[in-house]
Amino acid sequence: MTGAGTLVVVAALWPAVAVWPAVAPGSPDSPPPGPASALQTLAAPAGGVVGFAAVDLASGQWIGLRVDHPFPMQSVFKLPVALEVLHAVDEERLALDRMVDLRREDARDGAMQTLQFPSQRTVRQLFQAMLIQSDNAATDKLLGLIGGAAAVDARVRALGVTGISVRYSELEMTTRNTDNTTTPRAMLQLLRKIADGQAGLSRESARLLDDTLIQVVTGPNRIKGALPPGTVVAHKTGTSRTTDGITDATNDVGLVTLPDGRRIAVAAFVHASPADLATREAVIAALARAAYERYVKMVGP
Repeated sequence: MTGAGTLVVVAALWPAVAVWPAVAPGSPDSPPPGPASALQTLAAPAGGVVGFAAVDLASGQWIGLRVDHPFPMQSVFKLPVALEVLHAVDEERLALDRMVDLRREDARDGAMQTLQFPSQRTVRQLFQAMLIQSDNAATDKLLGLIGGAAAVDARVRALGVTGISVRYSELEMTTRNTDNTTTPRAMLQLLRKIADGQAGLSRESARLLDDTLIQVVTGPNRIKGALPPGTVVAHKTGTSRTTDGITDATNDVGLVTLPDGRRIAVAAFVHASPADLATREAVIAALARAAYERYVKMVGP
């Protein structure tokens, strides 16, 4: 379901936004502000467990639902992987133009796999495939070049973000039937550091990350699904398989640019949901649109 179809589903959820609760200024480092009844109403059609958080980066005002609940990330973990790749580039441990051999055994399962085996790609091409198309083989190849999941986990912790656990590669997640995890609060903290230039990246690497996330083609009906056409969203999705009618993870996290140039960080996670894909994505779209509408009415800090 795309375009108008998504908006129809979102519109069915929209009455809840009219009773959106007021919240006091706060930050993702303080307790969640205000009641979450409106968020819960928007989340209800997905069933399962829904986590959501959004913050206006200019004012620090934020809203959230189950902000400290750990959720499986699936391919959202590729965002912290990208951070460590770019740190390796900035530290001259890795070069974007380095050629990397891809062997047949490097192939991975996944919905959008773009690489051919055997072949060669540059680190930059692998980086783009990992984020834009969410290519799993590109992700594991890059992990092998930067010290594995442990290096990514250490980087996140070095940035002062707690609540994100990166322990597994794509292959390990598949073979062990496990996942990396994050809380909505922790993901907001990471997104805020990226947006505020506090992720330790050079200006060039920060620009490359932002530009690449804006080009992401997965999940157009999630955070972007109910936003005004042309809204700039730099984001990363994550999606699990559906087993016995239950989908473990339908996620989207990112930075949304408001009409006045301010940005908001948004993190949405739908876990253990019995709903179909259209409903799960419509819930994420409705939550993101509610945050957008709230913050677009604010003027400055």
